[in-house]
Amino acid sequence: SSVRWCGVTKLVSARELRSYDVATLSEHMDWISVMTYDYHGQWDKITGHVAPMYPHPDDVDVTFNANFTINYWLKKGADPKKIIMGMPMYGQSFSLADNNDHGLNAATYGGGEAGDSTRARGFLSYYEICTNIKKRGWKVIKDPKGRMGPYAYLRDQWVSFDDTAMIRYKSNFIRRMGLGGGMIWALDLDDFTNTCSCEPYPLLRTINRVLRGYPRPGPNCDINADSSMEQDEADNNRVQYPAWGVADSPATDPTCGGRIFTSHPSDCHKYYLCQFGVLMEQMCPAGLYWNKDHCDWPDKTSCRMGETDNEANKPTFTPPTTITTSRPAATHPPAPPMPDTTTKPSTSGTDATRPPSLPDTGYKVVCYFTNWAWYRQGIGKYVPEDIDWTLCTHINYGFAVLDGNTLTIKPHDSWADIDNITEFKSKGIKVLIAIGGWNDSLGDKYSQLVNNPASRANFVRTIIEFIEKYGFDGLDFDWEYPKCWQVDCKAGPDSDKEGFAALIEELSMAFKPKGLLLSSAVSPSKIVIDVGYDVPKLSRYFDWISVMTYDFHGHWDKQTGHVAPLYYYPGDTYDYFNANFSINYWIEKGADRKKIIMGMPLYGQSFSLADAKENGLNSKSYGPGQAGEFTRAGGFLAYYEICHAVKTQGYTPIRDPEGRIGPYAYKGNQWVSYDDVSDIRRKSQFIKRMDLGGGMIWALDLDDFRNRCGCGKHPLLKTINHELRGLRSSTSDCT
Repeated sequence: SSVRWCGVTKLVSARELRSYDVATLSEHMDWISVMTYDYHGQWDKITGHVAPMYPHPDDVDVTFNANFTINYWLKKGADPKKIIMGMPMYGQSFSLADNNDHGLNAATYGGGEAGDSTRARGFLSYYEICTNIKKRGWKVIKDPKGRMGPYAYLRDQWVSFDDTAMIRYKSNFIRRMGLGGGMIWALDLDDFTNTCSCEPYPLLRTINRVLRGYPRPGPNCDINADSSMEQDEADNNRVQYPAWGVADSPATDPTCGGRIFTSHPSDCHKYYLCQFGVLMEQMCPAGLYWNKDHCDWPDKTSCRMGETDNEANKPTFTPPTTITTSRPAATHPPAPPMPDTTTKPSTSGTDATRPPSLPDTGYKVVCYFTNWAWYRQGIGKYVPEDIDWTLCTHINYGFAVLDGNTLTIKPHDSWADIDNITEFKSKGIKVLIAIGGWNDSLGDKYSQLVNNPASRANFVRTIIEFIEKYGFDGLDFDWEYPKCWQVDCKAGPDSDKEGFAALIEELSMAFKPKGLLLSSAVSPSKIVIDVGYDVPKLSRYFDWISVMTYDFHGHWDKQTGHVAPLYYYPGDTYDYFNANFSINYWIEKGADRKKIIMGMPLYGQSFSLADAKENGLNSKSYGPGQAGEFTRAGGFLAYYEICHAVKTQGYTPIRDPEGRIGPYAYKGNQWVSYDDVSDIRRKSQFIKRMDLGGGMIWALDLDDFRNRCGCGKHPLLKTINHELRGLRSSTSDCT
């Protein structure tokens, strides 16, 4: 709960009412915001609508809709005037397994591609969705019966969302039901800059027109890209929304006898659900029986095949507790998966004293801070206050992005927590703004920048203005990668290599008189190093170079592999896919070893095995592993999710006795590779033996920062500090 204007409110799940004493909450809360969204998403492995208004005949669980949820809260004793109905200003996106199968419940292989601005796989803001439709040819499909908002697709990309018409309908539903109002997630996801030429905040203004008398009628905000729609699709978009008389509240419709559920008279697998005043036959998942109000194990029910529908089996109006998807409880929208960050700054480049608890050994510990971790639910939420400032010498706050039109830096978000980050300056920590990252490196804009002297000069001037405005200590330049745009070395021109080096030289010349720091995160790949980096020149002008010695293997390989091998392991396809080779190759090419910072992952790459019995290295996989409970990104698990899985969920860890790679763990068809305390210790000792400049981690929010697994807070980061900076600790392996 939260305190607002001296009142108490609460955001609550759309489904988990068994966790709530509804009558008591309703009595003491000023209002209750029901998160009637995230009913479906990438975790389902099939397409579905983010926030259905009513059930659809093809629904796996016909209670997954706002109408059922709101009515159920009321049935359980909530005051209608205290119920605030949630509406999404975003969409859940998917990557289709088959481009030709693009309807509801179509098979998917993961979340949709990250948006240009939100940069979270499986998630698009409304302004990104309307841009895709209006400018990129996405085709829009609407439910002709108005039971849910539209969905749109292009090739293998698919997204479901609410448009202004559905938001208007839901707002009228709020009025008809006598509810207390509407809630949105979130302000920054509506089209607040009028990107799609309707009006600023078209969805939020629609709510205000219905609920608060905002001036009408408002513009026509239909975002259909008519030129891209085939005729049959256009016909499908003639929507007739459900009449209020039959759609408001099936819970009280007399046609169903005042009940939502009714048992089947003879088949224990079946039951009836009241939909729009009509009892519709439903089927429990295989192996389960209907038990009064939910699907359950047969031995927990009184139903036997052939029994009739007696009063003992009549429903008592409780929602099903068994569902057929792996969807987590409804929460605020997730943010991104792996390799991309979000950081915020400290101030100038002046020297400051080291934290008193640790000596200055000369080794850097560079930590990436991601502000999207704030959006994670429960114990996964990570904010600046969670940073243990004694464990980092430098914090990189990523990512700002490069404006594709002006080729200048611009913030990725509103920088709401910048003050909390810059407080670390007083503690002796340097904070840099990171620009770029994987998603922002899409396309040719960085190539345009580095290959144009005038653009470079303008970038240097404006980046200094940006740094001084927000109080950063410097810039971390993370273009992935010169010549090899997002690892495609055929994409960029050869001139990228020279142009990138020229930009770094010009930045360095401008930064040094001001005491500003300049660094970069660079590729560990031999191929990219050869064609993309003028290593001697970069080494001369960067203050340090963080080598991303992780993500050597992942689900894209179609077979299992370790995320960050330290040494070559027999069976590896390439003998240069390991940290030992990468670090030595950077040095061989001319890098000052004291400027080389070795990257270490505080996460694992996960896989779904093609055959659960084939669970070793190089085993075939059919896609990314299941999304984590908190990080919610397929193919990616935080260390605190991995150690918890090993300790409490029966995952079996396997270790290399020679320490060439970190462990992997598996259970059923789920498989994950990662670094544990022993491996982080081994890599930190490698840094000392090689006389490198220090270590870098991705990322602060992925370590076990809450001591979930009993090895202390920040066990991996503390291990680095124990080896490199003399921190007194005795952390042991947590898996």
